[in-house]
Amino acid sequence: MIGVHLNGTFFCTRAALKIMNRNRNGGAIINMGSIMGTAGGEASPHYSAAKAGILGLTRALERELASRQIRANAIAPGWIDTDMTAPLGALREKLANLTAMRRFGDVDDIAWAAVYLASEEAKYMTGQVISPNGGYVMSQ
Repeated sequence: MIGVHLNGTFFCTRAALKIMNRNRNGGAIINMGSIMGTAGGEASPHYSAAKAGILGLTRALERELASRQIRANAIAPGWIDTDMTAPLGALREKLANLTAMRRFGDVDDIAWAAVYLASEEAKYMTGQVISPNGGYVMSQ
């Protein structure tokens, strides 16, 4: 879990930075965290630790890269209707009820957060975590 999520994010970022540094045009790095990286998750400490590590990596990158006009931010989704959450069965209703909006989000909720972070509209946004989570953190 750590290898795939945290190490994978680190190595992909390192590869992207080689290109970004060569081009000297600045840019935006968007890492995928999870609400479990901030709230923790029952029965998933390994996943929660990996996602928390990604959020820490993102903040450290911001400090290192801002002088090169490279922004680093993360998205930390809550419960989203995907193939990964489909097998949750009856647990889905319980999890949906833990969100203020009483439902799972959809993939567009995450995609539009990424579009924003990659855009010029987010030109002063760095080292931040955007968390489309339907109010899940409000119940924690």
